[in-house]
Amino acid sequence: MPYWLNWFLRRFTKHVLNPVTLRRAGLANNQYAALHHLGRKSGRPYVTPLVAEPVGGGFVIPLPYGEDIDWCRNLLAAGTGTLDLKDEAIPIINPRVVELATVQDQVRLAQVSAG
Repeated sequence: MPYWLNWFLRRFTKHVLNPVTLRRAGLANNQYAALHHLGRKSGRPYVTPLVAEPVGGGFVIPLPYGEDIDWCRNLLAAGTGTLDLKDEAIPIINPRVVELATVQDQVRLAQVSAG
């Protein structure tokens, strides 16, 4: 993806789509989860809507804009957070970024099982 398009989509999502999506994120009848995390510099609490796919022993959260996005950097720096998914608050401990190839089979299995 060209840099300018990535830049535009990230800002559009953050300032336009996220506020709308957050209204229902984490609820039982919604596909979006709500990630609670702290700012790595400010310590300020943030909530970010995202997609989280449950897999054996954890979750896979896609990184369509790369791993240098604020919520990912904040979560990795803090080492902890909370994921609201389907009306359940799930603690996140020791988050890490992994290659898609290492979890792709688990994601496919979870999608097939849920479908």
